[in-house]
Amino acid sequence: MINLDAMLSDNAKNMKKSAIRELLKLTSRPDIISFAGGLPAPETFPVADLKEAADIVFDKHSAKALQYGTTEGDVDLKAEIIKFEARQGVTLKDENLLIVSGSQQALDMVPKLFINPGEYVIAGRPSYLGALNAIQAYQGKVLGIPFTPEMDGFDMDVLARSYSRLVQGGGKAKYIYVIPDFQNPAGLCWSLEKRKALLKFAYDHDLFILEDSPYREIRFLGEHVSSIYQLDQHGENRGIVINLKTFSKILAPGTRTGWIMASEAIINKLVVAKQAMDLCSGVFTQKWLAEYMKSGKIYEQIKQTCENYRVKRNFMVEMLEKHMPKRYDVKWTKPEGGLFLWISLPKYISTDELLLKAIEQEKVAFVAGSGFYFDEPEHNAMRINFSYSSTELIEDGVKRLARIITKEIETYEAGHRAKTLPEGM
Repeated sequence: MINLDAMLSDNAKNMKKSAIRELLKLTSRPDIISFAGGLPAPETFPVADLKEAADIVFDKHSAKALQYGTTEGDVDLKAEIIKFEARQGVTLKDENLLIVSGSQQALDMVPKLFINPGEYVIAGRPSYLGALNAIQAYQGKVLGIPFTPEMDGFDMDVLARSYSRLVQGGGKAKYIYVIPDFQNPAGLCWSLEKRKALLKFAYDHDLFILEDSPYREIRFLGEHVSSIYQLDQHGENRGIVINLKTFSKILAPGTRTGWIMASEAIINKLVVAKQAMDLCSGVFTQKWLAEYMKSGKIYEQIKQTCENYRVKRNFMVEMLEKHMPKRYDVKWTKPEGGLFLWISLPKYISTDELLLKAIEQEKVAFVAGSGFYFDEPEHNAMRINFSYSSTELIEDGVKRLARIITKEIETYEAGHRAKTLPEGM
């Protein structure tokens, strides 16, 4: 029998299974309340409207919809996306757009295009697991930068020092990866000042910025902040920002369709990379989405989704405040949008170990925070999804989670006290 490991390429040896996808297999049992997946709420899917759009495609465009298409993407869908982005203050031409098979494909294409083995991407600590896995698959490395205590973006002083050490040591970074709007996993939103500071840093050091924006439209509290792509476009317009969007969060993940916005030169290179992957994204889906967007119903759809998630987010925060241990070292983010919040626990608690206990003893699941670091992970945090579960399941799940966390704290403190008591007591 062939030794498979000996036959694998160096790139293949660097590939890792998605910890979240593997966890979803474990938590698919009906008795488990899972806050683990990044799943949109099924009740937000506009089934009737999407069915109507699909019928139009079959009735009027079936010959084209069932055929191969161009790598760049369907012209009708691109035209609708240009209108969609114009409402947000972004000016695009056809040559600034590439349709992709979900934004995860884009996250794979960018390091494939830019990263040589051993080169670096600058990213947050923590950061999206799918992006980290894609970088690692091409033998890239990550220069991890912490966020400020206010969770409003990178600690820019640490970024400057870390980047200087990297360059002085002979290292090379190609781009900065960020999710400025309701970041996965922590739910944080970058301030306008931090976005401007990051853009200036990229200008000063000749770096690209990969701005991942799957949640940008899912804001249910606060005021919208200009994207980094917009800041570049309305400022020096150097074309160094690559922006990723997807229909997965604003419509339905089953569409498996997203788009890349970038300079024409970058789009041309990404087209070549995509041709080696799948030639073109599904034409029927693109025609289907174009017909749906032509109806204008996507704007009301996004509004209703935001309202749904606002209610669930507020309720989950209320339940956490009610049931979690009242301690300075048990805290959570309070996102203004997106799908996630981030819970930090005492340093002595490993959420990797706690996860198994939570599933076995309380039948509740989350994602351990250590998976969102490239190296030197922190182990005392977890990512919680609030978009998928009903309010009833959120309440029950938070109660279960609070019980297992409380038990872990009490067990540790009892053991700690026993160790510190004088002999004979």
